[in-house]
Amino acid sequence: MPKSLRRIIFLSLTLGLLSCGEGELPAVSETPSAAASALIAAPDDAKSLADFAATGAACGIDEREVATMVYLPDAKGDLGQGVLGCGGLRSPMRVRDRALHLELWEMSRALIPDRDERRIRRLVLAQDRRSDTLAFVAALDDEGRTWEYGLNLDAVNLNSGVALEELLSTIVHEYAHILSLNDTQVSYDPRQQEAHSNKGLSADAYEAITVAAERRCLDSDGIYDGDACYEPGSFLFEFYMTFWDGYGDDAFNLASRGKIYDRHEADFVNDYAASSPSEDFAETFAAWVMPELEAFEITATVRAKFNFFNSRPALVRVRNSMLEGLASIKG
Repeated sequence: MPKSLRRIIFLSLTLGLLSCGEGELPAVSETPSAAASALIAAPDDAKSLADFAATGAACGIDEREVATMVYLPDAKGDLGQGVLGCGGLRSPMRVRDRALHLELWEMSRALIPDRDERRIRRLVLAQDRRSDTLAFVAALDDEGRTWEYGLNLDAVNLNSGVALEELLSTIVHEYAHILSLNDTQVSYDPRQQEAHSNKGLSADAYEAITVAAERRCLDSDGIYDGDACYEPGSFLFEFYMTFWDGYGDDAFNLASRGKIYDRHEADFVNDYAASSPSEDFAETFAAWVMPELEAFEITATVRAKFNFFNSRPALVRVRNSMLEGLASIKG
């Protein structure tokens, strides 16, 4: 069975909280766009910038375990100088290697379409020896308009062909989350997001708020995954109705416990894809773009999911743009 690639998504939608191609913009109904979204402004003074950057990583007690460099890309994609997110005076060489940082950012920019690259307002480059996680994304606001994007420098190896392929497919996967979980595709309940950041709230109170958020989502004919409400007509809504509805009303709970994969292994490119509909969408999307990787098992059901993507011109345009980016990187 193929080995799952190392990926993660965080959806803490409060600023400062981290829970560990070119072309015309299509209409919102076709694919997500940042054109109409207000963007988070970077702090003006140095102290505020440093404080803002420091929220971009869960810093370890031992700086030899975790260190970060945090950049705040501007509207043109320029990174600026960067700020040490964990403040270590003796941060590892890779955390201070600007040439490597620029190379990784340009590689990411080659793959991520411009319209959604502009959503990325914080880039976190961490050297985290506690984890083999390669990358993550997290929303920076409570609507999914702007995003944080991070890579673990400790897991990056640009001198290995296999490791480079894994990195590229992971970037594709993480972008698929931004593509499918932004404010034009899903909605987030403001009361639940406020409750999520309230450390003093009891578990029972939070559960009641979450149940109410789910009820509001269902009342609007959406699909609730515990955090996001898949809006009718969105990519995730249609993906769920096509491939996940048959797993029953308890599908999210079963998936989180690995039961969906145990019972329907042939439906997924790997076990990680079966952990939730959003991970299935992102991991299958990565396999659709890079099907040659050994990490992906291409079954009849997976091919049906590829056909789902192929039937949506907006997604085909994204894939074509990414394939051009892959060719330029490998070339």
